[in-house]
Amino acid sequence: VFFPFHVGTHIVLGRQELRMGLTKTYFRCIKAPAHVGKHAKCYLFSAILCAMMALDPVVHCLGQSPFLTQHCAAGEAVMPVYNVFSTLGVLNLYVLVADLCVFSIRMTAFVLLLFRMMSELMLFLFGFMVLLMAFATAAAASKAKVHGFETISQSAATLLDIFMGTAHNEDIEAVDNSALLQVVVIGFFVLSTVYLLNLLIAQLAGVYSSRFDDMIGFARLKRGAKVVEAMELTSRRNWDAFVRSLHLDNPMCFCEGDVGMPGALEVMEPASASAKNIEAIRRFGGTTSPDAVWPDEEFAKTDDTEDRLDRIEALLRRAVKRQDKPQRRGGGNGGSSSAFTSALDSSLSGSHGSPSCGSEMGQ
Repeated sequence: VFFPFHVGTHIVLGRQELRMGLTKTYFRCIKAPAHVGKHAKCYLFSAILCAMMALDPVVHCLGQSPFLTQHCAAGEAVMPVYNVFSTLGVLNLYVLVADLCVFSIRMTAFVLLLFRMMSELMLFLFGFMVLLMAFATAAAASKAKVHGFETISQSAATLLDIFMGTAHNEDIEAVDNSALLQVVVIGFFVLSTVYLLNLLIAQLAGVYSSRFDDMIGFARLKRGAKVVEAMELTSRRNWDAFVRSLHLDNPMCFCEGDVGMPGALEVMEPASASAKNIEAIRRFGGTTSPDAVWPDEEFAKTDDTEDRLDRIEALLRRAVKRQDKPQRRGGGNGGSSSAFTSALDSSLSGSHGSPSCGSEMGQ
């Protein structure tokens, strides 16, 4: 069921790009649609599915009894090759499924970071192979006549088993027969397990901590690329229906009765997430028509008593903070309290007077 849909999607997309002239030359001689390079994994998966369909033992055993059997002379002949393509197909399928991580930014960043750290892993494997061949050659040159260390290939296999922890007890006990071979095996184990392996861990930890923040940005770019690729497969009618379902022309409400601007999507959040004690927006009653004259500043003033109370509250906070600080000299508290008392008296006396024109229309 998946195979016709998968192949048909890329055939339709390829025909559209060929009609629009969106082609690209690969290997200096092959002219193909431009999206082939971006979807190389998909085309590889399609080729594997085609090979599996052609090599399916059931297809080669058609007409045999029982019906739809895999066990016949022709089916058994193609079974080993079919198993190879089946293994490659399953692995490629999971590589394609990994693209679903774009739904999570952190997961996408982690996957991208895995590929970025692949160079560190390659360096470790290169160093390990050099170390393995050096000690395998030294073990074979020792002429210890111990089973598993007679040739370079046998020595390399035995040392690799020791590193992986899968060596047999007989092979490890046989090393006791030669002191020189013991030195070679212990040296290899220390350098490979204690030094190289811990060096790899340190490298991966350093790369992860230094590049993870950058990978967050690359993850957002990858998500945007996937959205653009999905839009290429969307018809104009479906896209217009999706845009209409968003209702972007309707103004959004900041809160009940407070109509905002259009062209946005409403996302609810707790009231404590962005708590503010002072409103930064000055509001005026009346019509919202763009042709209306902007309210005059003199008549748009709110009650000046409220502004004075806010200043008194701020003055109280500063006075409390000043009282909490340790005083370096004696008598400092009296000076600050007297200054605070005079400022408070002037503020209170001013609040009973005529309102001033010091308030602003917007902060």
